[in-house]
This record gives sequence, structure tokens and C-alpha cells, in this order.
Amino acid sequence: MNLREYLNEIIAAFRKTDSKRLRKIDDAILREASIINSKKLFHLAIVAYVLSKIFSKPRFIQSIYKPKRDSIEKKLLALQDCIGPECPDEDFLNRYAAFEDSVGRLESQDSRFIISLISKAKLKVAATLYAQGISLGVASEITGVEKQEILSYAGHTMMFDRMKEEKNARDRLKKLKDFVEG
Repeated sequence: MNLREYLNEIIAAFRKTDSKRLRKIDDAILREASIINSKKLFHLAIVAYVLSKIFSKPRFIQSIYKPKRDSIEKKLLALQDCIGPECPDEDFLNRYAAFEDSVGRLESQDSRFIISLISKAKLKVAATLYAQGISLGVASEITGVEKQEILSYAGHTMMFDRMKEEKNARDRLKKLKDFVEG
């Protein structure tokens, strides 16, 4: 799948408040991200994960949160408009930052999480990438999470034990080729 298709899937699952589908999309994006080094792809993984966590909490589906969900949807649509190669990375990152801000406003209305959803998502994405074979330094640089935090999270969650699929160089090259052509 390409970036636009992933984002379309994320938006469709968001509109249906389908947390399980959003987690599956997150997992699929992270499998791609372990092969293709794309900041936009990493950010989409964070988006899918954050939205899955939001909808896993029934309180966020209540009507009181509808204005906040509408704001998040607007930010998703803005990201969708900036997913292609014609949109500079800086514009995409600004739109992504607006998404993060909307999620922060939702959390501030009912902050029951120990760490913010965005921070948790970045940590989870970084640890998953590391467990899938991305270097610790690259995983840290891409997500902005400290190396020690990634190691600690990966160790406590036994993430390496859950990563079943190993990819050899041939499989990675084929995936990269399919992604570029697709």
C-alpha cells in the first residue's frame, strides 16, 4: 500500500470508530516502515496507533467529545491533502503537528493517561521499529524518543519475542520495489 492508501484506510476506520482496524493498519504500516525509511510513513503509524487508543476508550466515543473528534478529522483530511510528493515535508510535518495538537486538546478534556497518547505512540513505534531490525539510533532519531526509553520499553514489553517475522535482504528489496512501483 502507498501512503495515500494507508491514510485513506485510517480515515475510514476513524469515521467508523474502529479501534481494531486502526491497530491492524498501524501494524501494517510498521511492517512497511521496517523496510522503507519514510518519515511520513512513521508519522502515519503514530496517527493510526493514537486513534486506535482513543477509540479503545468508550468515553471518547460519547457525544461530549464529538467537537474534538471533528477537529481531529479535519487534521486528518489536511494530512491527506499533503501526502503526495508535491507537498514538501515541512508542510506535512506542520499538518502532523496540528494533528498532535488536536489530540492533546482531546486528552486535556479528560486526561486519564499516565503519559500522553502521542508520547506513548512514539515510544511504541520506536520500539517496534527497533525490534524489527531498524537500528536503535535511527528509531530514536525518527521518533524523537531517547534510546534508553526505547530499550526499556522493548525489554519490559518483551517486544522482541512478539516479532515473529524475519525479513532477509531479498524480501526487503522486493517490498521496497513494490512500494516504489505501487
